Amino acid sequence: MTIIGILTDFGMRGQHYVAEMKGVALKINQNVRFIDVSHTITPFSIMEAAYTLYTVYDTFPAESIFVCVIDPGVGSDRDIVAIQTIDNYILIGPDNGIFSYFAQKNLISMIIKITEPDFYNPRYAEALKIVEKRQEFQKDVYTQDQGINPLENSNRLKIDSDEIPRSIPDTTSIAPTQLTPITSTFHGRDIMMPVGAHLSNGLDLFSIGEPKDELDVILNIEPEISEDKQFITAKIQYIDDFGNIITTIPIVEFQMFTFNKKCSYHLHHREKNHPIIATPTFAGHDSDQLLLIEGSSGFLEICCNKARADEVIDAALEDSFKLEIMGALFSEFTEFPFSQ
Repeated sequence: MTIIGILTDFGMRGQHYVAEMKGVALKINQNVRFIDVSHTITPFSIMEAAYTLYTVYDTFPAESIFVCVIDPGVGSDRDIVAIQTIDNYILIGPDNGIFSYFAQKNLISMIIKITEPDFYNPRYAEALKIVEKRQEFQKDVYTQDQGINPLENSNRLKIDSDEIPRSIPDTTSIAPTQLTPITSTFHGRDIMMPVGAHLSNGLDLFSIGEPKDELDVILNIEPEISEDKQFITAKIQYIDDFGNIITTIPIVEFQMFTFNKKCSYHLHHREKNHPIIATPTFAGHDSDQLLLIEGSSGFLEICCNKARADEVIDAALEDSFKLEIMGALFSEFTEFPFSQ
């Protein structure tokens, strides 16, 4: 049984959208198992989605499929892609930055641009075919009205659908029962999930489209280090319900940056300077004391003990900040993986 994990920003009042996606998938593969990763991603936040997917995916069994619908550009010319990772997971979603961590950390073995409508939602795929038939028919009507013989003028006759006069009636012979409305606002249901369901049935990845060399959009999620090596500039990529702030600073890089555990730290955010203590746990600290904690997701976190750190520093998702490190020891042999 293949697992499909679903990640969206639909929220609590969008649960029926998730149900539609699952229903479409079950028509294709009734043996699939769904796991709801999260449907409370902050609306339109590509950074939060990228963080959530990256920190969750490899806790699932290999060969799991993830359908990710955080898609503020739905209906535009952005690509929809399926990615196979080097550790054998499949990720499906818009090429808008949500797979940035996988690109940054060289975890991608293959990218396929999804283009094959045979594996879309059947109603959506049929609607696409109907639209194509209408366009072809209207072009034929236009050429006849202009007295053009398509056979004699095939080399010079190039008419785009935008050039067809709006006054030409739609006189196709398609039965009304075939006319399924076509929409460009729910590719999660109509393209991403059906493709995922077909892949869960064993469909080869190359069957759904054409290879891409690289992703078009990569978020700027790498922290920057100052020339004097005393500041790390990073962003807030997630704030949980406890008010804990998950930064874009990986713990491994932070440990390499601070050899001396007796360093002192200051947090610079919104033109304010906050003293902050590096500690392995919450316990034993006053509630108004800011803490630097090596979080369970592999990133440095800004926290308070039984209080909301985001309220203490007036933080918001995707804010930038600077972490000042005083007393760190460096040498000429020190390497900084995220230096710019």
